[in-house]
Amino acid sequence: MIHSRMILQLLSSFGHQINMRNHYYYSILLLALLLSGCRSEETPIFIPIDALTAYDSLLGHLEADSPGRGLDVFNESRRDRPMAYGLITSAEANRYRHTSDSSSLDRVRTCGNWLLENQDLNNNSIPGYGLADSWDAFSDGSINPVHNEYTITTAIAMAGLIDWHSIEPDTSIKHLIYEGIFAVSQPYLNTQFDSPLGIPAYSFSTPDLQKDVYNPAVYLAGQLMRFAAIAKNDSLSNLLRDKSQSVMDVLFAQALKDTDDCYFWNYGTSISTANDLVHACYIIEGIREYEIQDGQLPASFERVFCHLYDFQSDERWYEYVEPEYQNSDRNARLWGLGMLMYSMAVEGQRTLVEETLWPQIEEYHLGNGRFRFKEDDDRQMVRQDAHLLLGLSFYLYN
Repeated sequence: MIHSRMILQLLSSFGHQINMRNHYYYSILLLALLLSGCRSEETPIFIPIDALTAYDSLLGHLEADSPGRGLDVFNESRRDRPMAYGLITSAEANRYRHTSDSSSLDRVRTCGNWLLENQDLNNNSIPGYGLADSWDAFSDGSINPVHNEYTITTAIAMAGLIDWHSIEPDTSIKHLIYEGIFAVSQPYLNTQFDSPLGIPAYSFSTPDLQKDVYNPAVYLAGQLMRFAAIAKNDSLSNLLRDKSQSVMDVLFAQALKDTDDCYFWNYGTSISTANDLVHACYIIEGIREYEIQDGQLPASFERVFCHLYDFQSDERWYEYVEPEYQNSDRNARLWGLGMLMYSMAVEGQRTLVEETLWPQIEEYHLGNGRFRFKEDDDRQMVRQDAHLLLGLSFYLYN
């Protein structure tokens, strides 16, 4: 019996080669294979789809008035997820920049307005964004309350707001966006919420202030540099740039090198394992934005970016770089593959996306533009989808 995944991958490759936009006959052939009993019980089925159809379908599944609302890993409740709002804003701002599609601008404004109106959901008078669920982030018994401010969530929301600001044609709205960016940047411009190493901490909860975690601080540093470029006075711009540089100084002081002489980082000082895929991409994104805004690095960006290739083995992408974890029992999560697609797309690695990454992401497709959380987990979650949406946007409109 022919293995179902082999057949489907051949079909997917065939579909890419002839650039199929109408999947009618393709679907008939696929259905016939399924009815013939070629599927093995242990292998999840997937439905091939092209990137543009996937992007449009993902948008179509979002709630019109609350695009960032949906499920997450924590429970079965549909809630507003600030990170999803930020990512969707960035994805659609990029599409609007290249297409001038009014529906994109409308969606950017819907998501962006939600972010502006919900900067202090825990009512502690500190602007920022977190999770819609309580969570013990480090499994140390300290449970962070709902809407506790997390640095990575705030940084991704800030990225969305800056992207909105860059394409918003209405000057009065641009002013409101600027004030919103300014507000969420302020808690990070002193040392109150720094970790022991002197970088923005993982979150604002007291136990988490003691955690040195690199990826949130670095992603934030990139956004602070972007904000510095549009700051309304030199004093604020210098303050933003100084904070960003201090993060990068600490980061490269803690850098490691792989066997190819590429830089990489462990998750933090208390977790001495290398970042997984999505968090490695967050670090690379922060460094990339820092350099684009004339930040000075002690090494070339190429020596940082090349670490991503460690996540690939035999033309397949994995969650971890350790060879012993690069197997079918350690499936990559959708958000890691989506963020990798973004990283590859902005660096012009289209061939690699088309030959290895997109065919793998297609395996997560359940049909009708819906994607599973992991290869062996059919749950569909809005933060995962939003990362894929970001990657697709910069692959399609770049």
